[in-house]
Parts: sequence; C-alpha cells; structure tokens
Amino acid sequence: MSVIPPGMVFDPNGVEILSLYLPMLIDNGGNVAAGLGEFSYLIKVSNVYSCKPEFFFSNEEPDALGRGDHRFVFSHREKIAQKNSNGKRPRRGVHGSEGGGFWKSSTGDKSVVDDHGRVLGFLKVLNFYEYRGNNNNYKKKNREEEFKKTNWIMYEYRLNRENFQEWVICKIKNTGRKRDAPNATMDNDDGGLVQEIEDLVSSLVED
Repeated sequence: MSVIPPGMVFDPNGVEILSLYLPMLIDNGGNVAAGLGEFSYLIKVSNVYSCKPEFFFSNEEPDALGRGDHRFVFSHREKIAQKNSNGKRPRRGVHGSEGGGFWKSSTGDKSVVDDHGRVLGFLKVLNFYEYRGNNNNYKKKNREEEFKKTNWIMYEYRLNRENFQEWVICKIKNTGRKRDAPNATMDNDDGGLVQEIEDLVSSLVED
C-alpha cells in the first residue's frame, strides 16, 4: 500500500470534494479504489449516521498515513419521511447497544462556489450530542438534561441538486483532541545548537 509521506495530510477543500471526490464516488457506486487506487484508505465508505464518531478513529494508523486528526467518510443518507419524495431532512440519530446520540446542525447550508461563481454544492456543520447513561430509548430523549454536547464536529458536503441527495462526504474531527506542541522539538533542537556553539567558542578561546 502506498503511503503519503510524513508531514503531508489528505485534507481537500470544499471545491475539491464537490467537483472531484463526491461525483467520482457516486459514479463508481462507492468504489473508492476505482478512483483513488492505493490511497483508497483515505476515504472510508460507511454509514456515518449508524455509529458514534469515535468508531472511525478506532485502531487508527499513524498520522504518517496522511489522515491527520480527521476522517473522511462517503456516506448514505436516509430521509426521515420516506413517503415524502420532496422531503430534505435526513435521519441523523445514532442508536445501538452501547448507547446513542444524534448529529445536530449548528449552521444552515453554506454554498460552496468555484472560481467561476458556480454553486457546486452545500456544506453543513454539525455537532454530535450524546445521550446520558446507557438508556437507548432515543425517542423519549427530548429534554436537554438527557443529552450532552460533545467535542465531535462534522462537515457534511452534498451536491447542488434539486432532489434529495442520498450521498454525501463527511469530514469528522474531535475539536477537543490535543496534539503535541509543534515547537517542542524545535525548542529542544535550538537549545542543543546553542550549547554546541558555546562549547565551540570556549574551545577556541582556550586555544
């Protein structure tokens, strides 16, 4: 399997997702390998609304594989009202034996426009709310004290089409996840360099 070199991260912007990756995956029926080849691991094909977001970070590979602190998922959406062909609200509730939660939008649809001013699609930002306790009777979880907002955030991209869009690409990340300070190694290296210079100067003075 080909690996993205350390320091490089797969993180396409909205225009790239909506003009290249999402149409490609829809046309290929979700066959990521057909479009990305050996880099197919960079976009997972799964129902992002059927499990908690941490599922996509389990058994994670090192960041050197190019996925950084986020995950991209090609996912299917299901309308809440199947009988209403014009309905645009998808199901975003997550429930299972381990407990559940739901994704709630924190913004409206934001247009993603290319360099020519064409609206390629829309971006919606969502936060994940987790039910308190293990009670999975999510239909009765309607009071604020029964769920809590988590640090998980999702960017949902869909194409600009009149009908309900069943397929989306989602970018998931944990905003509360701490990463190593980028300057820590640099500071240590600088300190060692300064010490080497001081030692060299001292030896020249002694000579």
